[in-house]
Amino acid sequence: MYIPSMKNIDKIFSRKEIKNLTPVLYEYISKNKIVTFVPLSRVDKLMFDMSSAGAGIIGNYTVCSFRMKGIGTFVPGNKANPISGKKGKLAFEEEVRLEMECDTDKTEKVIDTLIKSHPYEEPAYEIYEFKKRSGNPAAYSAVTLKKYSVRDLLARMNKKVEIFSGISGTKFSRFMFIFTEITESHLETAKANKLEAIISLDKLKYKIKLL
Repeated sequence: MYIPSMKNIDKIFSRKEIKNLTPVLYEYISKNKIVTFVPLSRVDKLMFDMSSAGAGIIGNYTVCSFRMKGIGTFVPGNKANPISGKKGKLAFEEEVRLEMECDTDKTEKVIDTLIKSHPYEEPAYEIYEFKKRSGNPAAYSAVTLKKYSVRDLLARMNKKVEIFSGISGTKFSRFMFIFTEITESHLETAKANKLEAIISLDKLKYKIKLL
């Protein structure tokens, strides 16, 4: 049986009371993807320079990138100082589309490095924000060895509230544990996993939502 980190769940149930505990939702983190276009002959240097600035790290791997060849065009102006082509004439350059991701707090350093290391006088680059799933669960499905009434659960949560007739005798054994306010996403996930109640362990504001 797989038992992940209990977080605050052990404040309600002990490990011996849980038959199965499985992550059903995860936290997501924001990342940036840097895209630039560089001559084929200079792509390796730029990639390593950007990597040294913090780009291209995916888990235990570094210098992670994606490349795709193409042809870039440009017409240098009168005040331009191009590394190839002639002023006022259309130039064609074999280029590589280079993509590398980085943490949001490293973006400025990576862009500074890109501008400094890029061979073009006016390097073209783009920044795309995206989300990536982290390894930290945001919600767990918990199946207990026995069923518990709402009164049992509230007693464990140390909450003194009135128990309305109609639910006081109902018992549950399939729960979702979350650590924030209950959202529509939590409700949908709980129903999809055929869970019976959501228990929010949002700091000291514990809440129960029956499904």
